[in-house]
Amino acid sequence: MKTWFTTYDQCPDCGARFEREPGFFLGSIYFNYGLTTLIVAVAFPLLLFNGLADSQTLLYAALAFVVIFPLIFFPFARSLWVGHDQFWDPRTDVKERLP
Repeated sequence: MKTWFTTYDQCPDCGARFEREPGFFLGSIYFNYGLTTLIVAVAFPLLLFNGLADSQTLLYAALAFVVIFPLIFFPFARSLWVGHDQFWDPRTDVKERLP
């Protein structure tokens, strides 16, 4: 990653292009959204039914979490998406490599 929200065009080690086509990184949303909802869907009822917090407090905490966590997890979701793509569809095309 160049910065928190931008990536390099190509891998500095092997030269593979990260974005194969326009919109390639939309798939990283699945990782980001999936993990966010999984954490909230597990934590909210556990905390509520164990009496550790009331529903109003949990609602505000969950709202803050679903806004902040995806921003923090953003670069990691992109990395997971590139790894997932490389695992299922390995880059073997010579044109995607630097000379």
